[in-house]
Amino acid sequence: MKRSIIVAALAVLVLATMVVWMLHSESSNSGTTILMISIQLVVLVFAVIVVYKRWSAAKQKLPAEDEMSKNIRQRGAATSYYVSIYMWLVLMYFEEDINLEGHTLIGAGILGMAIIFGLSWVYHTYIRRSHD
Repeated sequence: MKRSIIVAALAVLVLATMVVWMLHSESSNSGTTILMISIQLVVLVFAVIVVYKRWSAAKQKLPAEDEMSKNIRQRGAATSYYVSIYMWLVLMYFEEDINLEGHTLIGAGILGMAIIFGLSWVYHTYIRRSHD
């Protein structure tokens, strides 16, 4: 339960930071700004899903970590690892064509890794149900 409160607090902090950034940004209609906001919203939605699942499990007095959830998280991590390697390979290949600074490109790659992990976790949790 404590971990879900921490995740919820972090999600609220991310949302507050996004609002402050939007209020103080000069160009809020550019394509890169919309892309960065959408990536942050996907990460925020993933955090909300995790908090909701943990709170509903706590209400039903189920354990927070069981064998199946650990197995799903491990499979999601393995899938996201392999996909992230290919994502970094593509980023390195097109590095000269992308007009971003190095630290911005690394930040976008890290956010991409978070989204890939979230999508692989959703895939292994809801779509692929053969947990043998």
